[in-house]
Amino acid sequence: MPNYSGKYLRRSHPRPFLWIGLGCCILALVCVCFVVKFVYDAVKASHARQQTIDTYVIPIPTESEATLPSQKQSVPTAALDDPPETTWETTAPTQPPRFPTIDFPGLREKNEDVVAWLQIPALEIIDYPVVQGEDNAYYVSHSWDGEESENGAIFLDFQNQGDFSQLHNILYGHCMKDGSMFQSLGKWEGPEFYSSSDRTILLYLPEETRVYEIFAVERVNALDRRVYRTDYTADEVWEAALGETLHKSQHETDLELTAQSEVLSLSTCIGEMNRLVIHAVCVEHVPT
Repeated sequence: MPNYSGKYLRRSHPRPFLWIGLGCCILALVCVCFVVKFVYDAVKASHARQQTIDTYVIPIPTESEATLPSQKQSVPTAALDDPPETTWETTAPTQPPRFPTIDFPGLREKNEDVVAWLQIPALEIIDYPVVQGEDNAYYVSHSWDGEESENGAIFLDFQNQGDFSQLHNILYGHCMKDGSMFQSLGKWEGPEFYSSSDRTILLYLPEETRVYEIFAVERVNALDRRVYRTDYTADEVWEAALGETLHKSQHETDLELTAQSEVLSLSTCIGEMNRLVIHAVCVEHVPT
């Protein structure tokens, strides 16, 4: 049949919609995989953080546990030929501690670089060990226990003293998309959140707990010398730096700052060279 030209000899036409649909399905599948991984990593990180808290933070005892009167045995006062009699003395109830206890020996068994524990009550997700490395690069890619991690750790500037004895101490942390580390610091930029929430920052040290109150929120350049200088002393230079910080803050404060003010700054990335920085002044030292 040399002259046959039926449908069975026709060329098949390309089906662009089929390939477009297949491509969309593959793209959707890839997106789903990324979302699942993101959620899994977030849950895993949250679980690890909570496990760390449960392991190394001893919570404040309940009021009933802390205020129960205790008893101790007294020395018998009866004569030797009398039947033994034991008497008990009741001591006054103790007051409950204000803050939880941090197991620093246990933390340092895991990593001797641990220098403190940071807690921000209004941002419940910020409840982390604080480490200090030999530079400011190592803990960008390692967790507090020294394991490699894209979350990094909350770490003290390597130029600061590990006992937080300087007037200006700087803590760094990533701004993670899953809300961990220092991502939630951005809430302080909102006027309503800043004015209505508790602005307390708690820093637990082996010998004391420091209570800080936030007084300034600002966006700065990563090379801003005023913000990232650690060697301030109680003089007019430090006082001028504090005044400039107050002037550039997104919010006003009624806290009084002096050349003796001890400041803790929390810094996180919000761009290649842009940083969000929260400044807080120490208002109380509470011995452990």
